[in-house]
Amino acid sequence: MENLIFGAFATLDGYREGEGQNRGRVAYDRCTVVALCSAKVQNPNCTVALVTNAPLPEPYLGQLTAAGVEVWDCPYETYRVPADTNWALAYYKLCAMEWVLAHRDFARAAMLDLDTYTQYPLDDLWREADEAVLLYQTPHAASQGMAQAISRIYDEVCPEGAPHVLTHFGGELVAGSKARLQVFLQRCCDYFAELQAADITPREGDEAIWCGAAYRSLLAGEPVRAANAYIFRYWLGWHFYFVCTNYILDPVCVLHLPGAAKERQLKLIYNQYVKTGNFPSMEKIRKICCLPAARPPFLKTLWVWILVKLS
Repeated sequence: MENLIFGAFATLDGYREGEGQNRGRVAYDRCTVVALCSAKVQNPNCTVALVTNAPLPEPYLGQLTAAGVEVWDCPYETYRVPADTNWALAYYKLCAMEWVLAHRDFARAAMLDLDTYTQYPLDDLWREADEAVLLYQTPHAASQGMAQAISRIYDEVCPEGAPHVLTHFGGELVAGSKARLQVFLQRCCDYFAELQAADITPREGDEAIWCGAAYRSLLAGEPVRAANAYIFRYWLGWHFYFVCTNYILDPVCVLHLPGAAKERQLKLIYNQYVKTGNFPSMEKIRKICCLPAARPPFLKTLWVWILVKLS
């Protein structure tokens, strides 16, 4: 295959997804259908697959296969952490990437989180994937809590040169050519092994591993680029509403909708897809996701113009 898009999902008895994130299997299965079927709709010539250790129940399995999405069985045998670790199951993404690199032949791959919606083809991403590993760079300053924790964890296993300041990359998109991903994943494996040897299990989940590997890759002259032109993390909560008009202006290809959106916006998108066989229009997606209009508010803008004229 030329280009591969895949998502990873695992379940293990007693394991948790993340703090406050155990939303039940049905919510995750709905999200899986939205994420992978929308990716296939926008990228019909790409292989799109779910990598999982858990059989997918009906009707979700049928919905995936009807859309041309493949389902690959991958046991959760590597990158295991204690069951009570925050984001314990998120480490499965590393296991899935390792399995795909070992068992599938492809030129380029992009691993997407399963609380995403793909609105445009990934053609430009594939062009960049030959030149670098791509990761979503979070908009976190070095002093932000999670970014700070990731850097401090690195200091614990690499005290020489501390304090280090690592770029905080998220795990919602990991992309590159097969050759580049193989080198990058080896860095992930080495860093994870060092953490395990030091009896350190990051509460920050897979992101701590991607960040440590990316830091070492850059030091070694191996290109790692921000994938922010292709994906953006939209927080749609009442108390934390963090959005952008880049869903339509210089639009990203993938909307990442974490948190409560799994049971709200992604549920509504899933319902329409199942009911009609099609995903909502982009205008309807904007309304479902409560995204701001891609223009300034008229009255406030008019007020500014008047002030300028009077000044």
